[in-house]
Amino acid sequence: MELDRILHHIRKLEDLPALFVALGQQPLGDPVPDIGIRLGRAVAVARVGNFPWLALASERPEHDARGLARRLAARGRTAGVIALDVATRRLAFSVAFDGAPVLAVGLDCPSALALAALGKLAGRAEGGALAYAAKAADALSAEEAGARFFREFRATLERMTADPPAGVRSADRRGYVLLQLTRVLFLYFVQAKGWLAGRERFLAEEVDRCLGARRSIHRHLLRPLFFGTLNRPYAERGRAATRFGAVPFLNGGLFEPHPLERRQRRDIPNTAWRDAFDRLFERFQFTVHESVDSGDVAPDMLGRVFEGVMAADVRRTSGTYYTPSALVRQMLDAALPVAVSSRLGCGEAEAERLLLAGGARAVAAAASLTILDPAVGSGAFLLGALERLSGLETRKGEDESARKRRVLQCNLFGVDRSATAVRLAELRLWLAVIAGDHAERPGKVQPLPNLDCLVRQGDSLFDPLGSAVAPDAAIAVRVSEVRRAVVTAVGAAKKPMVRELRLLESRAAEDSFTSAEVKLRTGIGECIEAARSRDLFGQRRGLDASLEARLGGLRAELRAVRAARRTLEREQELPWFHYQSQFADVFAAGGFDMVLGNPPWLRAEELPPQQRQRLIGRYRWWKGGGSFGNRPDLSVAFLERALELAAPGGVVALLLPAKVATARYGAVARHALASATTLISVSDLTNHPDASFDATVYPLAMIARNTPPPPGHRVRTALHPGEGERIAQARLTGGGPWILSGGRARRVLADLTREQPVLGTHFACHLGLKTGANALFLNPPESVEAALIRRAIRGRDVRPFTPTPRTRLLYTHGADGAPLPSLPPGAAEHLAPHEAALRKRADFGGGPPWALFRTRSATAQHRVIWSDLARQLTAAALTADDDHDAIPLNTCYVTATESKAVAERLAAWLNCTWIRASARLIAVPAASGFARFGAGAVSGLPLPASVLSDSRLDVLARSARNGGAIQHELDDLAAHHLGLSAPDQGALRSVVGVGAAHSR
Repeated sequence: MELDRILHHIRKLEDLPALFVALGQQPLGDPVPDIGIRLGRAVAVARVGNFPWLALASERPEHDARGLARRLAARGRTAGVIALDVATRRLAFSVAFDGAPVLAVGLDCPSALALAALGKLAGRAEGGALAYAAKAADALSAEEAGARFFREFRATLERMTADPPAGVRSADRRGYVLLQLTRVLFLYFVQAKGWLAGRERFLAEEVDRCLGARRSIHRHLLRPLFFGTLNRPYAERGRAATRFGAVPFLNGGLFEPHPLERRQRRDIPNTAWRDAFDRLFERFQFTVHESVDSGDVAPDMLGRVFEGVMAADVRRTSGTYYTPSALVRQMLDAALPVAVSSRLGCGEAEAERLLLAGGARAVAAAASLTILDPAVGSGAFLLGALERLSGLETRKGEDESARKRRVLQCNLFGVDRSATAVRLAELRLWLAVIAGDHAERPGKVQPLPNLDCLVRQGDSLFDPLGSAVAPDAAIAVRVSEVRRAVVTAVGAAKKPMVRELRLLESRAAEDSFTSAEVKLRTGIGECIEAARSRDLFGQRRGLDASLEARLGGLRAELRAVRAARRTLEREQELPWFHYQSQFADVFAAGGFDMVLGNPPWLRAEELPPQQRQRLIGRYRWWKGGGSFGNRPDLSVAFLERALELAAPGGVVALLLPAKVATARYGAVARHALASATTLISVSDLTNHPDASFDATVYPLAMIARNTPPPPGHRVRTALHPGEGERIAQARLTGGGPWILSGGRARRVLADLTREQPVLGTHFACHLGLKTGANALFLNPPESVEAALIRRAIRGRDVRPFTPTPRTRLLYTHGADGAPLPSLPPGAAEHLAPHEAALRKRADFGGGPPWALFRTRSATAQHRVIWSDLARQLTAAALTADDDHDAIPLNTCYVTATESKAVAERLAAWLNCTWIRASARLIAVPAASGFARFGAGAVSGLPLPASVLSDSRLDVLARSARNGGAIQHELDDLAAHHLGLSAPDQGALRSVVGVGAAHSR
């Protein structure tokens, strides 16, 4: 049916009937039949029997498809719903049927599972409309096997953690249970290969046998299977192991006793295990092949398991989210030719051509790359790199599994703070290895590689020793040799090799510390010598502030070196993770050839204060990111660290928040990147069909080479070389916002901001008032005194030129902005029961408990406000007689002006089409076509000096407040101030559209 081709050509609702023709159904172009619901713009596009498919245009397709389907179901109507988002090229399908899911489909790159689900919609409505609705609901659910699995996995984990084996410490319970569940999960994939004694239901049968004999599943089945069978060669197995039959020797670290188990040998009770097998493992089918077209559980779903097993607060505070596999592939396809081109000394396009053609030099260059993910998560990027590299070079007689083992031995490295992440990354890599192993009998299965020396638990951001340097070359060579041997070691040979590797890592650390101590002593000596030197007048220089600060820093680092050496001597092995020691060979060669991944995205306010201080002291881009309230996202520190870990000429390829390109906190990072690296691609993926995360995030893909940019270098604004525009990198220096879209409009704005002053040079922009307890201060009871009631303006209340406040605010401050020393009886009685909660508010810093925050927005006489979140910049001046008691809340931004006339002129300026377009280009994207017009975006808008003295603008503003149609006249006047040509105006107008409505 070539559904993907049909989907690609869908541009409007009128194109949808062709899809249903391909599904064997009757196309329609009729009005929606009367079903008793107002459906607005919906049209009937197809029918199968008495079952209609209704379609509507939407900017929130999943939300609107689900909502309309539920409304139809609530009224007993049977129909299918399709929502089309033209801008993001997405369709969403749902059915008016109890519990029916929503299927989202990317029109340009639909997944195999989505296509399979659509294919199941084909056919006639045999049995009537209700029967077809049930069939359609099942079809749309086909893509959700993984979602159902990880929900049940999480529920099983929670149940088993809540009822742990006796004696397991509470701090260890979750990790202990997760360890057992992941082992069993891995075995279900092995069972799907037919390697467990050739029995399709080996595990279920063995569990039943245990329960029938009233024996412990954990003690009498799982322990002998894990530690006496799967981790031992056939010749070394005891009698208890041989009864299992032909079970392969897997090795690999997964089936070795974990430190948790060595500390406490405890059994999970049978009731918990029976529940896990019955409700989780036996309810699903498993396959070792990624992204199959069935409802089976595949290895790529382990990424969702990782996200699912984390509690919501842990996920939020770690900034960890599953990365879609399609996006990982695109990142690798874009980054790999860049790394290979550096090795070959050719262009990126030529390197890509050679890789696709299997050219020997290009394949050899790729085979020698060292690739690091410094925040490995569930291993999505390492897995993608494994698949990509193993597919390049084929040797005679070598199967896919052998190629993957070779890549793991030589090319891939990962680090993560989470032990759970490390374990799941290992699982995915092991599953990739066995998926390519075509052994038909368990005895022919090759042991799994040991990955614990390649995927390490540790902190990528903070080394125990900041001044450590690469170790001696001879030690580094030996580290490489022994680590490769450890990866493939099995049986009795493994333990001595592991001991030797740990000893070598300790020697590398000691060597690194010695070199660092010499370096620090030299620096201290230089500071002292400089202090003793004499100036032109013969006076000693002494320790000025800068010299004293440098000397103090060097001495602190020297103390850290000595402490680290003492710890190393005492422990006789590294007690912490250290890049230069554990990956000594990589750093002896200068660093990693590629550093890639999706590091945590975490706002500064989500970080503990101690970690914020460490980041300020360690990372220049973080320290220079702005004021305390405007610190960068944690990903900025990972970006700076990635460049430190990359070799000269190495490639950094990271997914970052899109706001890094525009937010004020990213200014230092943007300037450093544009000045000191070669930016290959900076691509805003906000509406990219493959960048659909399980969270509301707006990603940016950045690929950079760790070398200064060549003269005239141009940066690609899309991942693929044949797509997007190219921007002169020289234009991106200076730290200003990177405007990556808009074509000519972008260039027009760049010229305007270069030639004209910007708004931030005249006005300070800040958020409106914050209560910290809206339930208490907004719409208070009538018993509160009228003298304390003000009108509150929310972002949703701001319309062009005229706010429409609809909320009452209890304002507990005086005209000077300070909190009242006491409250009248009504207000006091209302707030008194909540005093403890008021004092616990995040911004509360003492004083009366009824204090509010950011009251500047309430005290200024002349103010201009705009909504933080909107589809277009929308401003209003608070200058009318009845505006003095209106207070914008913190969903608005506010700037104070010196006079009423200036406020009117500024509001008019912000509402003109050219400034709205400029703001949209700079603003941080948000969901459903909205954007955030924060202080940074608005402060960077062009504001010619002539604007603030042009009385025609305040005349237009007053006319607009009274309902006048002034947009065309306003735009003509603004174009004159900016000196815009007709083509420039057309380019800017295309950004916001013609006559774009303000809607929320």
